[in-house]
Parts: sequence; C-alpha cells; structure tokens
Amino acid sequence: MLYQTIDESGGFYKNSTALEFRSLVNVNFRVKDGDKEMEARFIKEAEALKMINIAGHPANPGIRISMYNAMPVQGVVCLCDFMKKFQHKVESPQSAEFGEEQVGIEEFLAPSAQQT
Repeated sequence: MLYQTIDESGGFYKNSTALEFRSLVNVNFRVKDGDKEMEARFIKEAEALKMINIAGHPANPGIRISMYNAMPVQGVVCLCDFMKKFQHKVESPQSAEFGEEQVGIEEFLAPSAQQT
C-alpha cells in the first residue's frame, strides 16, 4: 500500500530500491527529488498528525517509515492519505490547508468510542 502510493505519485515521491529488495518493514523515499526544504516540511506536517521519527538517516537521507509489528494497517492507511493530500497541497498551492477531514494516527490507536 505504501509503495503503491509512492509509485503512483508521478515522481513526487521516489523510492530507489529495486523491487526485489524492497523491505516490508522499513520504507525509504525522497520527496521532490530530495528537496531538503520540502522533506523538512513533510516531516513537520506529519509530526503535527502524530507521525513521528520519520526522518531518514544522514547516510540515507529523506523519509524513513518503519512499520514493525505494533504498526496497525490503519496507521499506514492514514500515512498514505496524508501523503496524497500533502502532494496535492504542494502541487496545487491555491488549495486549502488540511481540513477537518484529515485524521491523525491517534484516531486509529485510540479505543473506539463505540466499545462497551
């Protein structure tokens, strides 16, 4: 799902790892051909939605998403939704900031209000 979002971004997000070597646990990618200011903005806006510690390593810069056992599928869905909206916002600057419809990861991690 995450690789699909990257691969279908038209080059806005890029992962240079060959298909046969792509990890299912750690996904690295660059934003706008490694634009450091854009990647910093991506990280900052993701952090505002409780998506933290996603900065890449100095030896492998960009964005690094770790999806270990504790990461629910809904968290990845939320990340992919954020990535698509971030791309749209950057490519269409006249569009509004993220609205109320943007749901943070905490919504997926919190107990359901419907549980008794």
